[in-house]
Amino acid sequence: MSSPQMPPAEWVDELNDQGLPVRRVTRARMRAENLFHRVTLTLVLGSDGRIFIQKRTAAKDVYPSLYDVGVGGTVSAGEEFEQNAKRELAEELGVTKVPLIPLLTHRYRDPFTHSLIRIFGGTHPGPFVLQPQEVAEGVWASPETVEELIQQNRMCPDSSEGWRLVLEKYGGLEGLLRFLESNPV
Repeated sequence: MSSPQMPPAEWVDELNDQGLPVRRVTRARMRAENLFHRVTLTLVLGSDGRIFIQKRTAAKDVYPSLYDVGVGGTVSAGEEFEQNAKRELAEELGVTKVPLIPLLTHRYRDPFTHSLIRIFGGTHPGPFVLQPQEVAEGVWASPETVEELIQQNRMCPDSSEGWRLVLEKYGGLEGLLRFLESNPV
């Protein structure tokens, strides 16, 4: 009688205070000890000024069943930020040809996660093929809807902070769209 095989461990880079990798640890250990690690967040915008948001599944290991203002994920050990952002777009939305523009990097910490987050922006009209293991639903939302979800504590706090930092840096969603349109990859 054979025993079921365990899935291979996911490895991530633990970071020092300067954001540089110091050692590889399993994702499970990173979560259990809330270790400093790299994450991406990609804001997917429509030309009409809406943003594609998604609701995380109840099975997610952090912020289950909350909305997320973008596509994101933990950067694997040895992976670059942009590689991760592209991989996550393909996995979660089923798209591969989204020109990504780096917007900003910030550090976020709460009792559930401690991460260095690189935020990218890109435009895509859809349609999307959602990954059911990670994404419960996805919708195009206005900036007002995003703010309502943040106020109702229904949006992931790390991406909420990133959203606000991006809007502040680019002078709102219209400024962000202008920036993305004037900086083709």
